[in-house]
Amino acid sequence: MSLRHSRRLRRLVVLLAGLCIALGLNAQPARAAEPARITMKAASTPDGRLRVTAIVVDTTGAAVSDTTVVLKVRTTFGWLPVAKGTTDASGRVQVTLPPSLRAGEIAAEAGEDAQVSASIRIGKGTIREPAVRPGRGALRDLSPQPGFISPFPVPTQVGLLAVILGGIWATYGYVVWLLSRIRVET
Repeated sequence: MSLRHSRRLRRLVVLLAGLCIALGLNAQPARAAEPARITMKAASTPDGRLRVTAIVVDTTGAAVSDTTVVLKVRTTFGWLPVAKGTTDASGRVQVTLPPSLRAGEIAAEAGEDAQVSASIRIGKGTIREPAVRPGRGALRDLSPQPGFISPFPVPTQVGLLAVILGGIWATYGYVVWLLSRIRVET
């Protein structure tokens, strides 16, 4: 091979390498499918817990993997997040909720900024009033936030409130009495 052919071959290799680098830098990375729809199913387990399955698919109906799904339960105070999971290769995430969680409605959110969501109602959705005022143990099972429901009888709460407010007003009265004495002495 002559020196002239060698230079041409070297120029051609450099040109092809530069072209490959330029094309490689401009190539767009492969994007994962965006979630477009969530399907939810709920079933009771033999031990009384609730198993919730969420299936995430894109606009073509293909499963979306590696997407974070957040499960929330509707409470008196708003939506309470109870579980978080990542979809598998078939677009499924399955969570078993504790038996103490009494949910009337469960929602699943997927995608960035919860762009896709779905919800299902569990049970009849009616809540009956208890026949007897429940104790602390029963209240723990009724609410995911048992601190908002007080197990103490109403007279104790009223008495405690009266003592607190009485102390506040007694302090105000003492300050006014001190201010009046300062004014009289000057």
